[in-house]
Amino acid sequence: HRRTGKQKLTSIPVSDIANRYYQQEAIRAVAEAFEQRRREALLVMATGTGKTRTAAAIIDLLSKAGWVKKVLFLADRNALVYQAKNNLNDYLPHHPSVDLTKEKEDESSRIVFSTYQTLINQIDGEFDGDNRYYGDGHFDHIIFDEINRSVYNKYKYIFKYFDGFRVGLTATPKAETNRDTYALFELEFKNPTYAYELEKAIEDEFLVPPKAVTVPTKFHREGIKYAELSDEEKD
Repeated sequence: HRRTGKQKLTSIPVSDIANRYYQQEAIRAVAEAFEQRRREALLVMATGTGKTRTAAAIIDLLSKAGWVKKVLFLADRNALVYQAKNNLNDYLPHHPSVDLTKEKEDESSRIVFSTYQTLINQIDGEFDGDNRYYGDGHFDHIIFDEINRSVYNKYKYIFKYFDGFRVGLTATPKAETNRDTYALFELEFKNPTYAYELEKAIEDEFLVPPKAVTVPTKFHREGIKYAELSDEEKD
């Protein structure tokens, strides 16, 4: 049904969830990669430029075109899962969602949010009869938030396990021998699907440049003299 019914991604307008030009460019780059039969896409976007908003618009596009129905959103900390779920609920109110760190998934949920640790435990430990509850085809689309920090070592299994379209989000991709974000997505070295980095965001005045502040401390100025410490500090 999906093969015969899905529409061309390039024929569907990008949602105004993505309301900045570079977000729309990023979504179009992902759409073009998937149209070319790629299964992975990597977006390198500076912190504060709207990665979660862009991800929501990608989900919206793939859903409207009939390419995906069930989405998995992964982050490496509970706080990031909570934040992403709140934001995506605002952007995609018609997509029922569930936080796997707090509750079990039910049949009605369209977007499942989880940490890597919670999900790998579910893959290993949850069975429906003789079958794993999360088979490799359970999700049509997987989004990896802060992919630079997470999908290495044992969590790389998650990346290889699921068969859906994979999109990685990061501000700081790694290019080390055993932690190469580009190789993970089968991309050339330092050549992501789309990049919108800090310098360009500052030039476009969406972000401001960082400002360094020197904060001297008493310890650095004067050192530590044991005789001057309190009894508690001596202990």
